[in-house]
Amino acid sequence: MRVVLLAAAAVCAFGVGPAASASCSSWKATCESRGGVSACDAKYAKCLKTGTFTEGAKWGGATHSGLAKN
Repeated sequence: MRVVLLAAAAVCAFGVGPAASASCSSWKATCESRGGVSACDAKYAKCLKTGTFTEGAKWGGATHSGLAKN
């Protein structure tokens, strides 16, 4: 419960959360801002084919699907 509250507070504080990123390119930008440039390129290429983007394990490893392929 504590982790969920902290995550919600972070989303509110920064105004950016998973719901704000509804395209492959926006998730690539989020990934790069977190410092994973080389891994982001591979995830972005996969997203362009499948419409899904999987965050790194450090960020929870969530898979976001139904994304705009741009």
